[in-house]
Parts: sequence; C-alpha cells; structure tokens
Amino acid sequence: MKTSNVDEPITLVEPDPRWPALYASEAERVRGVLGAVATRIEHVGSTSVPGLAGKPIIDLLVGVRTLEEGKAVTARLVALGYEDFGEVFIPGRLYLRRRGPPHFNVAIAEEGGAFFTSQLAVRDYLRAHPDEAKAYADEKRKAYAHGARLFSTYSQQKNAFVTALVERALAWALASR
Repeated sequence: MKTSNVDEPITLVEPDPRWPALYASEAERVRGVLGAVATRIEHVGSTSVPGLAGKPIIDLLVGVRTLEEGKAVTARLVALGYEDFGEVFIPGRLYLRRRGPPHFNVAIAEEGGAFFTSQLAVRDYLRAHPDEAKAYADEKRKAYAHGARLFSTYSQQKNAFVTALVERALAWALASR
C-alpha cells in the first residue's frame, strides 16, 4: 500500500466524448484481473454524466461482497499500474489510482453499502436532472476559479454542495424505487 501523499494537482475540463469508451476499456482490464471478486463494475463520477465538466479522470466503482475480499485483490490492480492507497479518507472504500493519460481511479466498496449506493445515486440523479448537473458544473468552475488547484482544496471548496447533492440524490433514488 502506498504511503505517499494522495493529494495531487487537478485540472478541470469540459466533457470529452471519449470518456465512456475509456471507461469500457479499463473496466474490461479491471474485470480481467479481479474476476468473480468484482460483483459489479460501474462508471461513476463526473465523466459518467454526459455533458458534465470535470477532472479528466475516469472513476470506476468496483462492487465486492466484502471489503476484505477487495483488500485481498488490490495487488492485482497494482500489477496493472495502479497505486494502492487503501482505505484513505472514506471508511469502507479502497482507493487506487492510475495516472496516464488517460487517468483512472478505482474505488472498491461493498456492493449495496453506503458508499456504493451513494455513488450510483448521484450519477443517476445527475443524469436524470440536467439542471442539477449544470449547478454542479458551476460549483466546480467556481472552486477552480477561486484557486482550488489541488484535489484537497478543490474537494473542500465543493464539500457543502456535494453533501447536499448526495442527500437529494439518495432521496430521489429511494422515491424512484
């Protein structure tokens, strides 16, 4: 597991039509090394929402039955060039990244758990509510314009908006069942 600083410089870009294909290709590579341990692999984050500006980093959400099963296979992702940061920042989520370009993040979490569920809810909510996606893009641009050029400061400046967005998305997902 990597012990160096997980923080990194960020850029904010307009949507790239190649993002879904980049996700599909990387998901296939990840599935190939994780096999049945991965119960589900989903494209999440800003690059999964058509028309949404974001960091040019493709986020893959890998569902597992237990986090212990996920921990047992992270070395397979390291062999693909990923850095393993373990359970950094968010309990119940393993974080790995591979920088290119293209750039990828992998989050491993229990399928159906709080992190897994919230990630899918936000993605689906933003896809279904273009006005919310626009408001989120505006919030990102505002943070970036105010000098947030590191992942940590960028995340901190958006935190209140993202927390409220997650709440709205989860409520919408629950009501949509």
